[in-house]
Amino acid sequence: MQLARKLTSPDDSTERALVAIDTQGAVISPLRRYAGRAAVYGALSILSGIGVCSILSGDPLVLALSLVGTAAWGHGLLVTRWLEQASQLIHVSRLDEAESLLQRCLRPPWGSEAVRGHAHLRLSTVASHRGDHEAALEQARLASTLFSGEYPPQPQFLSLARYQEVRALVSLGKQADARRHFAAISQVPAGDYLRAHFYVTELYLALGDGQVPFLDGPLWDRAQLALDTDHAPPLLGLCAWGFDQLGEEDAAIHFRVLCQRRCGERVQHTLPLLGRYLERSRPA
Repeated sequence: MQLARKLTSPDDSTERALVAIDTQGAVISPLRRYAGRAAVYGALSILSGIGVCSILSGDPLVLALSLVGTAAWGHGLLVTRWLEQASQLIHVSRLDEAESLLQRCLRPPWGSEAVRGHAHLRLSTVASHRGDHEAALEQARLASTLFSGEYPPQPQFLSLARYQEVRALVSLGKQADARRHFAAISQVPAGDYLRAHFYVTELYLALGDGQVPFLDGPLWDRAQLALDTDHAPPLLGLCAWGFDQLGEEDAAIHFRVLCQRRCGERVQHTLPLLGRYLERSRPA
């Protein structure tokens, strides 16, 4: 699995890489991610070693504890790997394979609350990539419920699930519900990755309303982030729509071209209102 080093990078391969984020929604380095993974493998090897020693010594209590610990750590590594593989498959539009892996994560004995939350969040993404926004909404709500009750909390994934819920409501034409849900999560995140997805949700809701909620200064801030990141390409198209609304045609054309180059046809399914705007604006 290829992980991006940061949100912004001139490397063309960054767009194809996945990201790991902290609780603030900021991208963390692959080195930090791999160090954490190495610590988990180290703990697993220690527990296995204790199990071997307990077999040799004949101590049944230590053997039982080591077996339980090894099973728990091994379970965590396995389902984490399935979730990461599913994310990779979604990234390259192999949706049926991704869905199969995620459904496996939901079946006993694999599905703890945290695992099910991550699985439902990814299943919501699968549904939106198919253009099935009713299913995307249902899966996002399940993910939000599971992340809300999780301890220790993972607020970054709860935020992503809520953004997905708002975008699904907009795609379904349920603007009043979308506005109400967004009002509850309208604080701009500190982390760069999460902030980019917050802006996508904010502007997609504005697109559904048919009006930009601010002037060109804040829109240029969002446009700069859209240019800097490879991990929220629809933000380019939403900024283009915003510039169109504010009468800045040159900027709108520039951002439309960038979005059509980066988003391809996928946006027609994931964000249909944006897809229709780009289609209407396409030169003859």
